[in-house]
Amino acid sequence: MLLLGLLGQCLAGIPGNYLAHLLTEYENDILGRANTLGRAEEAVEEEEVVPGEVGHPVEMNSWDANLKLGQVAGVAVDQDDDPLVFHRCSVVWDGTSFNADQTLAKKVLITNNTILKIDQDNGMIKSGMGAGMFYMPHGITVDPDNNIWVTDVGLHQVMKFPAGSDKPSLTLGVEFVPGNDKEHFCKPTAVAVSKSGIVYIADGYCNQRVVVYDNTGRYITEIKGDWAVVHSIVLFEDSDTICIADREGQKVSCVSAGLTHPQFRGKPVLEIKNTGRVFGLAGRGSALVATTGTPNPRGITMDLELEGTVVDEWGKGLVNPHQMAMSREGDTIYVSEIGPNRIRKFMVVAPEDNIFTQETY
Repeated sequence: MLLLGLLGQCLAGIPGNYLAHLLTEYENDILGRANTLGRAEEAVEEEEVVPGEVGHPVEMNSWDANLKLGQVAGVAVDQDDDPLVFHRCSVVWDGTSFNADQTLAKKVLITNNTILKIDQDNGMIKSGMGAGMFYMPHGITVDPDNNIWVTDVGLHQVMKFPAGSDKPSLTLGVEFVPGNDKEHFCKPTAVAVSKSGIVYIADGYCNQRVVVYDNTGRYITEIKGDWAVVHSIVLFEDSDTICIADREGQKVSCVSAGLTHPQFRGKPVLEIKNTGRVFGLAGRGSALVATTGTPNPRGITMDLELEGTVVDEWGKGLVNPHQMAMSREGDTIYVSEIGPNRIRKFMVVAPEDNIFTQETY
């Protein structure tokens, strides 16, 4: 049975760590809001994960058979539930692409469409844009207002395209100039945007930070952590939490996003270690799904209610997964691959009552 739900609703507090005590004290006593994240420690210990009840992504083989793509750096899902791919066409990122100072060794403007809208049913291209604009595409996301956000690690920039437009309305970062301040990025990798327009940018390869802006592009702050490569981020807005894929650190770190209570922004919520090299993240409710790369490429599903316990593995046919995205209802997952240059589609098969649909958050 194909379901429309990848998990419950809220992640409103933090289980069993330092921040949980802070939240309990401040939110109960001062802010007057109950700390409701997750189950109590006793309940977590008694919880038994039964295989087959969590929902399992199953690949739709040959769905992308008619697509001819370059390195597929990123994938997102728009408000029509169609996937958008961000690919590099004929340009390849390899060991010779960047100089020691993180600038491009050779500036090759991609003249073909880099952003392609793909039909969710038949895998055919519906439209394209982005020709003559990018040098080394990386991340793509679609915000709640259907604006498209992309990162280019060669330009060291982030761009916002309004819904229906092929021209950016906002550009952050300085063209071709890497840096580590309010105006500069160094190979930014991914973007997450809240319903209120708060923008989180993973400034991942050089600076190991997440930079926060408002909806006009005004710098607010940055979040730092013990991270090696901040390769992907996902925002759980209902719980005011953002999770970070630390690729080379082989872990996922979840911290307070600070949407409701800015004083908690960046405070640790949960750290999931020994995940392997986590490249992509997506999530809904309490389900956090990830793709890992060599030496063990695969997809994994983690339950944030169970403190990040891995409850399922899938996608054993993946070769070199990079980024990923989830449909609006959570019943479809897309994974981009680099070598082979593909976009893979997985349908979530699950019984009606499972962790992807329980409204426990």
